[in-house]
Amino acid sequence: MRRLTFGPIFILALLFYLAMNASIPVTDPVESNYALTAKEMILSGNWLSPQIYGHFWFDKPVMIYWLIAFSYKLFGITEFAARFPSALFSAASIAFIFWFAEKLFGNKKTALYAALILGTSLEFWILARMIITDDVLFFFSSVSLATFYLGIRNKRIYWYLAAYAAAGLAVLTKGPVGLVLPAIIIFIYMVVTRQWRLLGRVYLLPGILLACLIAAPWYIAMYYEHGRDFITMFFGLNNLIRATVSEHPKDNVFYYYLVLFPVSLLPWSGVLFRTLVGIIKKERLPHIAYFGSWLGGTIGFYTLMATKYPTYVFPAAFPAALWMASCLYTMQRIPERGKWLWLSLPTVFMLLIMAGLGNRLAAETGDGRLILLPVLAISLLVVIWMQVRGNVRHFPIVTAMIAGIVSLVLIHSTLIPMAAGRSDKNIVKILPPTGAVVASYGEYSTSAVFYSGYIIPHLADDRESAVNNGVWAEKYTMPVESVTAFCRRTAQNEPVYILVKKAQQGFLRENFAADYIPVAEYGVSTLYEKKNVRAEKIN
Repeated sequence: MRRLTFGPIFILALLFYLAMNASIPVTDPVESNYALTAKEMILSGNWLSPQIYGHFWFDKPVMIYWLIAFSYKLFGITEFAARFPSALFSAASIAFIFWFAEKLFGNKKTALYAALILGTSLEFWILARMIITDDVLFFFSSVSLATFYLGIRNKRIYWYLAAYAAAGLAVLTKGPVGLVLPAIIIFIYMVVTRQWRLLGRVYLLPGILLACLIAAPWYIAMYYEHGRDFITMFFGLNNLIRATVSEHPKDNVFYYYLVLFPVSLLPWSGVLFRTLVGIIKKERLPHIAYFGSWLGGTIGFYTLMATKYPTYVFPAAFPAALWMASCLYTMQRIPERGKWLWLSLPTVFMLLIMAGLGNRLAAETGDGRLILLPVLAISLLVVIWMQVRGNVRHFPIVTAMIAGIVSLVLIHSTLIPMAAGRSDKNIVKILPPTGAVVASYGEYSTSAVFYSGYIIPHLADDRESAVNNGVWAEKYTMPVESVTAFCRRTAQNEPVYILVKKAQQGFLRENFAADYIPVAEYGVSTLYEKKNVRAEKIN
């Protein structure tokens, strides 16, 4: 272990997160937006203004689209390329937490535990394979807060400058929260420790200037290019309104993240509870004030926000992994078997949940359970044996190996077919390469646009908008066409298709549906073709 460095850890983590990525279709409704926007950036040649369906789109800053677009340039416009940035930055986060933990705790074993805990946590390995911004934000925000703490401890300006630079990159990734949240966490830390003099020692003005020099040019260029529209949509709708008006009101409950966050850390969440019990008992824990401010500040900040998403408190996994690694190191030095129930019971719980969920999903998508269930059963027996008879000193390594193997089997047997059912990649293969008219009815399919290359309007009722979500209606930028206008436009003798997603019964009640017949069905989508065209092909 003496020769273990962050380089090999990065390579192993990258290979782990890239495994099977080429086989996972781009899914709706989230992934397809990022994949398509980066594709249009490549095709349009406009690397400044994100756009989707040919319209400028101010939902997120440009960093994620740049990363995916560069990946497209390297690997082609494929699923592997679209998922490469998330895998890359996830692996970088694992290597970074190993490096930081070694510097902080002074031993490689704790650093290795931190890397294994973070890398095999449930939410982390799932998000590492998704086409979203969270893995990139996780890396930059972790680097920012970790190097800032090194600056506090070592009183070196270069650590502070690294922290401000990373915060600037976080602002380019997710928006103002990339700077606001670290500032809140640092403020909480100063309140808890009463270190008000830090304000004069953290190079605040030079640091903010550095962050602005990194992030501001793109924002200024966007304002110069789009004016008030950019300010209203990006800062207004996608930041201020998102924080004050819930996009999903049913999720806006105070305990949302208190339940979700421990689940996201499985199989390690029990060790976090053990750490919290130690805090209550006033056990001496290293760096408790800073890690507590980081973890609690992140969860508290997003709990106060009106809109809640499962991934918002994802950055809190970094300090949680550090805490749990320190706790595991202590537990291993005093190998009392009963204490390891904090690890074994959550692991058993996770395996049982995966067995039930995997069995149900495999029943819907194929015979993947023939592989998944035996692996889960063997893993369950290994965990029980380790708890009852095995050498508990090896429990962390064994748990990490089980989590890694199970995740790969779960992806192969369940998640890939499940993703196929949430993507219209397969169903649009029946469309001719060019020359057809294609429309969407029901839930809009961005993945169909990504894979087919067609402009696909969403068919709206003549009396109302295709999307009616109050203040959130403005975030939907897909092309919309009334049923009357579409029927008039497609009166000519040409190939016409309608992709119906999650709305087959509603579509069949429409008067114009009598002119169409189903020609393909996959998952929750059915592709209909206009009858007269089909008849002419047969004749």
